[in-house]
Amino acid sequence: MDTLKQFIIVLLILGAVASIYFAALAPLAKAQSYIHALRSIPSIGSVEEFKQVFDVPLTFSSPIGQEEVVKYIASNIQEISTQPNQPESVMRALAGYIEPYIFQNDVRHLIVMGQIYYILWTNYGRKDADFEKAVEYFSKVRTIGPKLPPALYSLFSLYKEHGDIDKAKALAEDILKLWPDDAEIQKILAS
Repeated sequence: MDTLKQFIIVLLILGAVASIYFAALAPLAKAQSYIHALRSIPSIGSVEEFKQVFDVPLTFSSPIGQEEVVKYIASNIQEISTQPNQPESVMRALAGYIEPYIFQNDVRHLIVMGQIYYILWTNYGRKDADFEKAVEYFSKVRTIGPKLPPALYSLFSLYKEHGDIDKAKALAEDILKLWPDDAEIQKILAS
């Protein structure tokens, strides 16, 4: 009987150590690898260097933290895309780099990818593929949360800028159903 008790105690100790590792230490190490990568941004000189640096936190095995790391890296890419004179090839490579990691059921991930493609569309020749990707991501957000302002307003702006007047008008009407005092939308809809 003592052997069974000792075996159970050993199993409990191993379980406690594994819990500490997987619930605290692995996520901490993943977060630290992201912070290290973030600090490296000023010295990164190419897309390949960016990938090498950010592959570490993206591929670090941890049961907790992947959603946050992907969201933050996508946000970093979005921030880079808003800086002046970014080469189109760089921005497309960075968008293509983070896109496979995006959680298709996470509103924050979908919004930031929609924003990245919106920026690509507005900054680099208004290519239909970028417009369609932005609409796709914002539409997914709207499916998950039909009343979320970022999706509604972004889709409205996209359609308005694209010249899809009927779709823009429908979205403006949807927005006014939720926020009837939105004077800017009322003004645009009236015109």
